[in-house]
Amino acid sequence: MVRAVFLFVMMALPLKGVCAWFSGSDALTSAHQRLLEGNTAESFDAMVEAWQQEKTSTEHRHLTELLSLAISEDCGRSLSTLSLPSWLESMVIRRETVQTPNRVYYQFSIYGNSNQGIASLSFAEWPNQSLILSELTEENENQFKLEFEAVAGAVPAGLYKLDLTSKEGEAWSSWVLIAQPEPTQKISWKDSRSWRIAPRLDLKSTCPRPFLSMNLYQQTGVEDAPIWSEDKDKNLPTSLPVIDVPNGQYWFSVALIERRWQGAILFEDVQRIARSIDLPDIDLKELSLNKDAK
Repeated sequence: MVRAVFLFVMMALPLKGVCAWFSGSDALTSAHQRLLEGNTAESFDAMVEAWQQEKTSTEHRHLTELLSLAISEDCGRSLSTLSLPSWLESMVIRRETVQTPNRVYYQFSIYGNSNQGIASLSFAEWPNQSLILSELTEENENQFKLEFEAVAGAVPAGLYKLDLTSKEGEAWSSWVLIAQPEPTQKISWKDSRSWRIAPRLDLKSTCPRPFLSMNLYQQTGVEDAPIWSEDKDKNLPTSLPVIDVPNGQYWFSVALIERRWQGAILFEDVQRIARSIDLPDIDLKELSLNKDAK
């Protein structure tokens, strides 16, 4: 699939663009060649090497496009042959954009599970820009979640290094390639109880279909667990269902979540909209019963 898409892209580019694509560094040329040959993991290794070299803006763009093509092979599962260590059960990297009526902000988090326990975790952009550096406590060493709140925008495409140390002192690390942030907002409010979702364009994607996560929180306890939540991966709803909760003001969020992999590491790109709502300002149950009666 990658080879077919790649050849189509090459044919669509003017000759000058094709020459520029292959005139980069040795590592960049190797990354293209390995991908064309179907050696996705070797292409990934060459991309990592290319990111460590000086790049022009054109080469930077080609690397991000190349990663997208490589992901389309099998949603990134063959990008890396590096497996998680026995003491690390799962590893998730999440990049999130949150829109509220008052502001837009960006979050980045790494979370997972360890049967042995994690002593420390660091995540840094190449060559030495630290995003997350943390010593874990007994409370979160087995189920951990570490967050970084970006200021200027979503964590950009590029090369990053992930390092973990278990409670027993065993070290594990992996290079991580972050894809280009989604340029368009795919979910937006229609009114206080309904929203719009942009139609999916890449219907032949090898990745799972996006799913929707809806969560309702007490207005004074947004940091606590939601009092109601529901996830949908088919026939995505575009309005809040009838919920049996006491009258009052709540915080409601809806997230559109897309997933891919880098070998054993799961990536989540999330677009979330959130706002304060009053429930119920109309008798939703009675309205529902009246509709059923008709």
